[in-house]
Amino acid sequence: MVFADDAHSKSVISQSKARVIAPITLENTSNQGLDFGVIALGTTNASILIAPAATVPINVPTGNSVVLTSSVQTAAKFTVSGEDAKSYVITVPASTTISNGAQSLTITDFTCSNGSGGLIGTNDVFYVGATLLIPSSAVADTYQGTFSVTVAYN
Repeated sequence: MVFADDAHSKSVISQSKARVIAPITLENTSNQGLDFGVIALGTTNASILIAPAATVPINVPTGNSVVLTSSVQTAAKFTVSGEDAKSYVITVPASTTISNGAQSLTITDFTCSNGSGGLIGTNDVFYVGATLLIPSSAVADTYQGTFSVTVAYN
């Protein structure tokens, strides 16, 4: 629609619109966290790797610590939901620590089974793994902590 023109002005009407979509949500599926299992401390610094997968093989890439086969190791499991067919990005930490109250161990190299993102309705479940660094001077105890995973629409 055009309004009356004069020599120094002109008006035009334009459309406006918005599409509201479902919010993106993230759940720690069945509260399955990142569990490195029960580890017998070795005499050298060690690293324990948890792959970002449903089934985690025991993997001690460095050092001579031993993961007891009777203990279950798990990658953290997450489910994302939201607007079908919308892409999302996943953000995991670079590192974090777990503690026994007095001492801490470092977790590094977080990885995700979906890489850096996915498509809602296609790959809604993903796993997060990481590497636990255990110095030979670590104290035998239970170490605990938390880490954050974030999802956002692209």
